[in-house]
Amino acid sequence: MSSSDVLKTEAETLQQLIHQSKFINELDLMRLRDEFLAAKPTPHIFIDGMWDDEFLDGIATEVDSFTHWAGEKDFFGSREKRRQADWESLPSNTHAFISYLNQPLILRLIEFLSNEDGLISDPYLEGGGIHSTGQDGFLKLHADFNWNSRLKLYRRINILVYLNKGWEEEFGGQIELAGKDSNGEFNSIVSRSPIFNRTLIFITDDHSYHGQPNPVQNPFNKRRNSIAAYYYQSQKPKGTAAVKRERTDYVDENGKKLGKSLLKRIARKIMKLIK
Repeated sequence: MSSSDVLKTEAETLQQLIHQSKFINELDLMRLRDEFLAAKPTPHIFIDGMWDDEFLDGIATEVDSFTHWAGEKDFFGSREKRRQADWESLPSNTHAFISYLNQPLILRLIEFLSNEDGLISDPYLEGGGIHSTGQDGFLKLHADFNWNSRLKLYRRINILVYLNKGWEEEFGGQIELAGKDSNGEFNSIVSRSPIFNRTLIFITDDHSYHGQPNPVQNPFNKRRNSIAAYYYQSQKPKGTAAVKRERTDYVDENGKKLGKSLLKRIARKIMKLIK
């Protein structure tokens, strides 16, 4: 059997499994796979309407009224961003959905779209779960950690599901994917609004810069909400350095690394100018 026949057979099998699911809608898997693998600056795909609207609406309602946050980021890389990844703290529909994102069908589906294999879900939801960004909140462009020391695995795939009904372009909060363009200059090549039932799946490596650098400016004071899950591999993936990095690398709009040491150097220069 040729490789194309193997792909078609796998797509047909996945279509049958998807048809039996109450959470996920029908997908044109072959087209989505081609789009994913050809996408720049990193292999990725945006899928609108991937999940059952009624079920996802229940999750959006839960998250919108959620109050049991684990914490809120407030540093140079992110402001006004709340998170919760504790299974026991998640509301019922949200718990069910995140559990579903960690099930074999989703792993198999993402493997098909991304041409990756051996994906492993994270039962601890390290960095995942519910994310919620408030007014003036942002998340600088960054490359995620490549090594999960708890699982002893390499990070490989991110999936983000957005929950924001009626979200307009002028509300900010766009998800951006950045890298070097055809001229070799670093910039945000992709920018999409976090609208309801929009899903982003993408390869993560040491160069897959992404984030939400444009602050939330919602005139109705609505928060920017999403669900996140991450997937790993036991072997070092392509594009990931041999150095096992457990931190997130933040960069500015020009691709220059940000950090406390950089900010301290800037502060010292300012003080010298003042003196």
